Amino acid sequence: MNAKNEQAHNDFDELKATIEKLTADVSAMSHSLANLLKAGAGRAADDIRDGIKSAAGDISDKGKASKEAIEMTVRERPFQSLLAAFGVGLLIAHLCRKH
Repeated sequence: MNAKNEQAHNDFDELKATIEKLTADVSAMSHSLANLLKAGAGRAADDIRDGIKSAAGDISDKGKASKEAIEMTVRERPFQSLLAAFGVGLLIAHLCRKH
């Protein structure tokens, strides 16, 4: 019986060592996965930030171009521009009065 107990004890020790190694491997895999996810999230955040900066630059450029076009139109046709502004003002006043 003593030999059977010793064999069972050895098997238990071997199983315990295997479980500890498995636990360490799972822990290492978890850390690696967490690092990969962090890196991916960081890259995604950088891509979004770059996209926003690019869009803001485009909007700014288009805004400047529109401003310049409006200024040129007002210089070339001041009377028509004044009438258009007056008409828009009347339209806004009419819409505000209804509500």
